[in-house]
Amino acid sequence: MFVRKVSIPFAARSVLQRTLHSNRVLYSQPDNSKPSEAKPADSKLAESKSAESKPAQPTPVDSKTPSPESKKTQEPDDEKIEYFGNTRFPKFRAKPRRTITPGDAIGQATPTVKPAPQTLKEQAQQKWRDILSPEKNLESRARIIHDIGHSYFQDIVDLRDNGDKLFEAPKQLIRSSKAHYLPSVSGKTLAGQTTDVIDLCRGKTTLLAVNFNKFSEQHTNSFIDPFEAAFAGSEDAQVVRLNIEENWAKAMVLQMCLPYLRRHTPKDHHANYLIHYGDVEGLRKSMGIANSLIGYVFLIDKELRVRWYANGLAVMSEAQSMVILTQRLIPNKKK
Repeated sequence: MFVRKVSIPFAARSVLQRTLHSNRVLYSQPDNSKPSEAKPADSKLAESKSAESKPAQPTPVDSKTPSPESKKTQEPDDEKIEYFGNTRFPKFRAKPRRTITPGDAIGQATPTVKPAPQTLKEQAQQKWRDILSPEKNLESRARIIHDIGHSYFQDIVDLRDNGDKLFEAPKQLIRSSKAHYLPSVSGKTLAGQTTDVIDLCRGKTTLLAVNFNKFSEQHTNSFIDPFEAAFAGSEDAQVVRLNIEENWAKAMVLQMCLPYLRRHTPKDHHANYLIHYGDVEGLRKSMGIANSLIGYVFLIDKELRVRWYANGLAVMSEAQSMVILTQRLIPNKKK
């Protein structure tokens, strides 16, 4: 029989040799996975007797590694994650509500100083300086990070879990020596005049109502109605409404609805109804605005200091305190 020899290249031959060598080493090692052979009954009996004669040694307990029972007791119920049905999507949980202590001074520590009017060239130069400024870039970065971390439904969940009232309003005025000043917010009134909220509040005792949406109007109206009933026709007391829209898309809708808003607002209120478009993060922090779905009212004296504040739907005691405190701020005119 004729057998033909096949020539194998050197590289292939070396690979084949290493493979065969590894297979020999693998099969030469004992197989530990095979079940152990059955021991005779006498050896099993002897092993059981020796195990019974030995005392049971306690297992060492490591102080660093807690037992499963302690782990169960240490885990609070708030840390449990709830999911939507049988899915693995966790349910959204509201963050703890951060509110101010009733009676604390709110606002900015110093009065607002209006900058001098600038030309278009000066405004462009200032804008370019802000773009190149590291401090301004850090502020914008912090604002972007805050916006990313704040969910659109955060205020809705907070309202559902904690209610539509942050706290009950204080029954006393903030002392004039400790009171802070009203921040500046510019906008356009329903009468078509571009002005600032501090210009509207200067010189009179003012109840400032701040709204972010239609839902919060019922909150501020619960304070405005008794205020207007008590001080109707007074020249030293007034109501100023501030409507804020931070979302640019909603701002476009609000601009289209301005004719409807003018028709349903009394004409004598148009001059004191201010609309602001844009971010008001500074106003939120300084005035203690924790949820944009809630309405807020602030009692401002003639020197633009915040002397009293409330939020949510007014209760009877809050409405009475508001009227009494406003009467203290209005000077008594001698006849």
